[in-house]
Amino acid sequence: MNDPLMPIIWAALGLICLLFMHRWIHAHLHGFSLLLVGRPEWAVIVYAVILFPGVLLHEVSHWLVANLLGVRTGGMSLIPRRQSDGSLQLGYVEYYKSARVGPIRESLIGAAPLVAGTIAILLIGRHVFSVTSLGNAIREGDIAILAGAMAELLAIPNVLVWIYLIFAISNAMLPSRSDRHAWPAFLVIMGIVSLVIAFLGRNTAMLDNLARPVSILFGYLGTAFSLAIAVDLLCMGGIALAEWILSRLRGASVVYGRSGNEETAA
Repeated sequence: MNDPLMPIIWAALGLICLLFMHRWIHAHLHGFSLLLVGRPEWAVIVYAVILFPGVLLHEVSHWLVANLLGVRTGGMSLIPRRQSDGSLQLGYVEYYKSARVGPIRESLIGAAPLVAGTIAILLIGRHVFSVTSLGNAIREGDIAILAGAMAELLAIPNVLVWIYLIFAISNAMLPSRSDRHAWPAFLVIMGIVSLVIAFLGRNTAMLDNLARPVSILFGYLGTAFSLAIAVDLLCMGGIALAEWILSRLRGASVVYGRSGNEETAA
């Protein structure tokens, strides 16, 4: 296996895992909220409040990148609302689409939450959880060093708050359906650019020079996605346990449909 490809594969697998986990978490977090308060309209509020830090970062990043790219913006909302297809929209930013905006700028606006969320998770991981030290301990394979690193991790002040922030950010940073609207055209453009670079880079050191920054970029993505996956797995266990306890206390359960919608059943 070519080493420069490993970070790309790592990041791609991490993103795929997050997409599947994202679907489960959103459905069951909403189901937990429904069991907790018993009324669908209140459950939406509880669900939105839990993810509020991530939703705020998501919408602010849309607004900021749109303005930086010279795209005129309208209103911004952080109030959840039901869509016509039954899905739940936790927030939105209005910006004025036109032919001159183009797929590249539209795709950059749509990808802004993923970039902002990744940076936020990396900053928390590096400056709060010292993921570099933990990663070195894992690579060393020494149980004593790893145990010490885990003990230091649990001793971090306000560790639960930081775990919650990573959870909220990671589950609100993935692009929504509207965010992905211009991605097909963007990917076609990037594919053409890649082919041109590959053609120009024949028998030159251009591709070798590009390999390192690309590897570093995807390495950062893989690190952020891995940290988000670890936190999400922990929180998924907590959500499943809390949902099970509430279902026993209330004598009701939540039935999840294929579309991700749910309803209470006695």
